[in-house]
Amino acid sequence: MKISLVEPQAPFYNFYTRVIRELPMLGPLYLATILRNEGHTVTVHNENMGKLDYSVIGDSDILGISIMTTTAPRGYEIAEAYRAMNPKGRVLIGGCHATFAPEEAAEYADHVVVGEGELVVPDVVRYGGEKIVSGRPVEELDDLPFPDFSLMHGRRGQAVTPVSTSRGCPNDCTFCSVGPMFGRRYRFRTAESVMQELARSRHRHVFFCDDNFGVNARVTKELLNLMIDRRVTPRWTAETSVRIAEDEEMLELMARAGCRRLCIGFESMDPERLREYGKKQTPDDVKRCIRALHRRGIKVHGMFISDGYSDVYDRLELDTLQLTILTPIIGSRLYRAVQEAGRFVTQIYPSDWSLFDGMHVVHWPDNMSPLDMQRQTVRALKKFYSPVNMLKMLVKGRYRDFALRYEGRRIIRKWERQNRDYLSRLKQSPAAV
Repeated sequence: MKISLVEPQAPFYNFYTRVIRELPMLGPLYLATILRNEGHTVTVHNENMGKLDYSVIGDSDILGISIMTTTAPRGYEIAEAYRAMNPKGRVLIGGCHATFAPEEAAEYADHVVVGEGELVVPDVVRYGGEKIVSGRPVEELDDLPFPDFSLMHGRRGQAVTPVSTSRGCPNDCTFCSVGPMFGRRYRFRTAESVMQELARSRHRHVFFCDDNFGVNARVTKELLNLMIDRRVTPRWTAETSVRIAEDEEMLELMARAGCRRLCIGFESMDPERLREYGKKQTPDDVKRCIRALHRRGIKVHGMFISDGYSDVYDRLELDTLQLTILTPIIGSRLYRAVQEAGRFVTQIYPSDWSLFDGMHVVHWPDNMSPLDMQRQTVRALKKFYSPVNMLKMLVKGRYRDFALRYEGRRIIRKWERQNRDYLSRLKQSPAAV
């Protein structure tokens, strides 16, 4: 069969845009590799990296679409366009949003895969089946094939290579859907398996795309030691938690193994907010973590949830800032609470799902109006990525950081231009957004 797998484009330009243009999602690539190994002709189309060519996918026997909440409207649009071109073709939809809104996704698909799809999609492709198909967790991650990036349509080199070493997250943050999607039990690949994947080719930069890299200290240290011993130490980045700074040996190994930057979910410097979010950390933990990483030459990308305007970010010596508006992600406990309380500002679904990207206010905050939250979040980002702070980086000879601050400011200004109508509607009537 000819199979086309599509990752739809996010609708708004924001702080993720620059990253996802260089970083393909691994889910479609894992599926593509598995299906290719079963004898199908498979191509992955990533709209973030290039325009989708309907003439290429139109005659596919099966179109698979992986959707996040913010990309769901675009995914449904692609499904309808494909069905108009090829009424005999079948549409499969999966991904995080489809997992938590399967009935909605089923309006646009022949089959909706709920949860992890690697173990069930091959049978759905070959035999069909129910409208809504329950996926199964991959218990042995080493059994998955290494993703074949050559299956990406129009691939022209790769700036960043995504590598997954684990699934699941033991934490239970109120705003997160990773636990409900992948489970709280931490599953991990062996260090040797990850090492073999890393050694396949030379990498310009590796991104370990685990939700919480390093949770299993023993396996992570084994991997880092193998990277050092075998001299496979590309520049790399990972997402992890503030707790990583409590392990001095881990930080030393990370630095020696090529770690250049860690993305840390600090979330807030307000102790009460941290408790509300379910984060088992304190503001002092945040400060200690930043200092510990900087001592080893590892830069810090601080990820915070906006609770209104704050100038605290400048004082934390962060290298880069990701400030996202508290968003009730479907599947999270926060989503259920907001839904039950009737506090959503947006309510025209599925089109409004496009706003669930962390840069748009979609519900009434506790302490201010939606408009004030939106304005103050943008104001805080503008202050961090201000010309003054750009100049400070330049004076210190930190040219890469100067470029990142410049890029951050450019992103904010572009976002404002793209969202003028949204801001105007929010100002006039929040309920109309």
